[in-house]
Amino acid sequence: MQKLLTPQKEQDSPFHKHLSKFSCLMIGIGGLIGGGIFSVLGVISVFTGPYSYISYIITGVIALITVYSYQKLNLKWCSSGGEYICVKNAFIGTRLQNLGIYIGVLLFFGYITSMALYAYTFSVYFLLLFNIEFNFTLIILIVLILYTIFTVLNLKGIKESARFQNYIVLIKIIILVLFIIFGLTYALKNFNQTMINVGFNQESLGNVNYLGIIIGSSSIIVSYQGFQLIAYGSLEMKDMPGGIKMMKWSVLISMIIYCLVGFTTMAVLGISGLLGEGTINAEVAIARASLKFMGPFGMLIIIIGCLLSTSSALNATILGSSRLAFRMAHDNVFPNFYAKISKNKVPHNSIIIISVLSTILTIITGGALAIAGVAGLIFAQIFFLMNFANLKVRKQTRSNAIIPFIGMVLTLSLWILLLIYSIINIKNDFYVLVSFLCIEGASIFFIYYLNKKNL
Repeated sequence: MQKLLTPQKEQDSPFHKHLSKFSCLMIGIGGLIGGGIFSVLGVISVFTGPYSYISYIITGVIALITVYSYQKLNLKWCSSGGEYICVKNAFIGTRLQNLGIYIGVLLFFGYITSMALYAYTFSVYFLLLFNIEFNFTLIILIVLILYTIFTVLNLKGIKESARFQNYIVLIKIIILVLFIIFGLTYALKNFNQTMINVGFNQESLGNVNYLGIIIGSSSIIVSYQGFQLIAYGSLEMKDMPGGIKMMKWSVLISMIIYCLVGFTTMAVLGISGLLGEGTINAEVAIARASLKFMGPFGMLIIIIGCLLSTSSALNATILGSSRLAFRMAHDNVFPNFYAKISKNKVPHNSIIIISVLSTILTIITGGALAIAGVAGLIFAQIFFLMNFANLKVRKQTRSNAIIPFIGMVLTLSLWILLLIYSIINIKNDFYVLVSFLCIEGASIFFIYYLNKKNL
């Protein structure tokens, strides 16, 4: 039997400790409520019919179950490396010790993919703000400016980026709550039509596409991945245990907002209103719904809310992913220049490189559903591995075995379903499969290269 090694203790933080529990909550909500609600909501309705909000509930419950493992593992091994360090320490000295590196590389690409979704959604809504017809050249220009702004903001320091995050997340929550209140008030004036729109009528209930709802659930996993960005700031928190516990609250708050926004949008537009004008129009479904009950001014407010949402998600992901790259470079997994710290106490090289890579990916992909599909496959796999890791070290983390086991089954099921769906629909999802296989290949190559280097 192999002798288990003892995980190394974290060194003193090279960063400033500026993150309060409230800032951690805002980072989590900022990472969660991004492009996943504004662009993907309308698009997944192709699968779910009028029941897209149920898909958000299903995936939200799975995310809450998975949060249990995240919190337990991160409270045991706090680090700027997040899942990478948790899995690395959970399996150190065993045959699965390379899983830490594997999940770290997967995360690195997963965050770059998520940022591409946020940037793409921002650009689509930015064009809508000025009533400009969809133009990919203009989208590229907007994306370049957007990444430049948030790269500079993150280079200034954690205090500045966290302060921006707090304000912008609060504003977008207020906007979405107003959307829900005014939207439901408008929809319920015609109660019978609203029940038809949301699928609560005999015809719809007799033709529920259960498989489509599950496929929709697997497609929006990317919408629920932002909570773990909190963990990457653990060495910059004033109260680490309190900050980590904000993961659960960020998912719970975001799930409620997701479901109510999805329900409201469907209640106002109905499935025909969402899908009747093509994919690009489906990507701006919330804005079109707001136009019906809030008029042009209300639509303007919702567009601004989307721009704030995607901005905060992008900001939070740059912050988190740069700390992940820093930690992996610190462990000699990534090149050393990722571990360089600027005078502002931020990993400046990591911030710049991640922003550049995500900019390139955003330009190459140019579609919300394709990006969400790739990110969904990545994060479903990561959620499964985190539940698996917590189950294996449940005595060390003092965890109930049932919760991570259920999380494993559910996340693995969603991952398999999404993969099978992508294979069956290979004509439409060719990019998704190729991108995912390339990322998997890169992760496995990293492990092979490092093992060969250390022989």
